[in-house]
Amino acid sequence: MTNPFDLTGKVAIVTGANTGIGQAIAVALATAGADVACVGRTPAEDTVAQIRALGRNAEIVSADLSTIEPVQRVVDETVAKLGRLDILINNAGIIRRADAVDFTEADWDAVIDTNLKSVFFLCQAAGRHM
Repeated sequence: MTNPFDLTGKVAIVTGANTGIGQAIAVALATAGADVACVGRTPAEDTVAQIRALGRNAEIVSADLSTIEPVQRVVDETVAKLGRLDILINNAGIIRRADAVDFTEADWDAVIDTNLKSVFFLCQAAGRHM
């Protein structure tokens, strides 16, 4: 019987792959056989090292997703380095802690730009390669 969770030959992008949930997802995908583009504002060197130790290919793609400017580059760089794109995990996100009555427009824009706007446009760019 074949393993329904086998991702051998698949390529994934994981945003926010530096630490925490994003790092765990990236390593889990690699454990299942996928190669992974690890996206973060700072290089996800530890995540890439863990994935390579599993015998999978992993690449660092540095990008600040608080704007949509790097979105197309993230996809293009992934395809250039890893040959294809099959899976997108939009994990990157930010939080601003303030009472609703004190939340500024700048705080609102920062959260929406990172947690919603970049997610939509990264899905759009990735979808063109899938």
